[in-house]
Amino acid sequence: MIDKKKFLFGLLVTAACYIPARAQQSPIYSQYMLNGLVINPAYAATDESASLTVVGRNQWVGVDGAPKTATVNFYTPLNEKGTSVGFSAMKESITVQSRTDYNLLAAQKVSLSETVHLALGLQAGMSQYKENNSELITTDPTFATNLAYWKTQVGFGFSLYSENFYLGLSAPAFKSFDLGNSVNKVKSISHYYLQAAYAARVNDDFLVKPSILLRQAQGSGMQYDINTSVLIKEVLWLGASWRSEKTVTGLVQVRLGTGFQLGYSYDTPMSSNLKGAQSVSHELMLNYRFGWSSDHEIIPRVF
Repeated sequence: MIDKKKFLFGLLVTAACYIPARAQQSPIYSQYMLNGLVINPAYAATDESASLTVVGRNQWVGVDGAPKTATVNFYTPLNEKGTSVGFSAMKESITVQSRTDYNLLAAQKVSLSETVHLALGLQAGMSQYKENNSELITTDPTFATNLAYWKTQVGFGFSLYSENFYLGLSAPAFKSFDLGNSVNKVKSISHYYLQAAYAARVNDDFLVKPSILLRQAQGSGMQYDINTSVLIKEVLWLGASWRSEKTVTGLVQVRLGTGFQLGYSYDTPMSSNLKGAQSVSHELMLNYRFGWSSDHEIIPRVF
């Protein structure tokens, strides 16, 4: 039997689907700085190595039915002309609801000079929404029926970058279309991201990278993430972020050999009002970068 707190939380989330949503529908990630594909398909063309990344995020630990997100993405250079292809998959569960995304992407790099490059990316995919409403304890037939329906979506992104700076503009879920004749209660919202970062070399052992991410969902206000990370001896990243939702994030990422990178982030709300409604969040990331030939050099990423 589901306890009252979980039932009420699930009922509110389910009922909210009948109202045109103003909040962001896409998951929020804390380690987007070195996992840019989750917000920008052009990110694939900024790398000369193939990359496989797995992310698990457990949000608001201790709150029944809180979001849990799992993501896997992969990209690889296709040729020496700067073309890259890849795919991504994401599953997010919130109480009795879940969403599963599948996307294919293609990106192209264009050199503007010897040091400055422009990358353009497109992605397209499908999303499946499920509602296991039979798990809710209610006599209202509106909430008693299990539902499943599909949407398609397309998105785009741009990245302007060099060894010292990165600027990205993207809308990974720019347009969505319904599939089938089933009743669809989810109203998709376009999401826009503007990301900027700069890497400053202090000495041979330290590199400082301040960055900012602006996020906006259509119909809602601007949100932001401000982050500063320090790379120590080319091995260890230490960073901290402030999110406009009054959340502080601490993160650590360590390079394990030439190809692997392991990251962890810890989010905690700073507002007393938020602390009464949510708890901390954990995010774990594992990335593996490689080349298809034995003589391919894996150059560590700064962005």
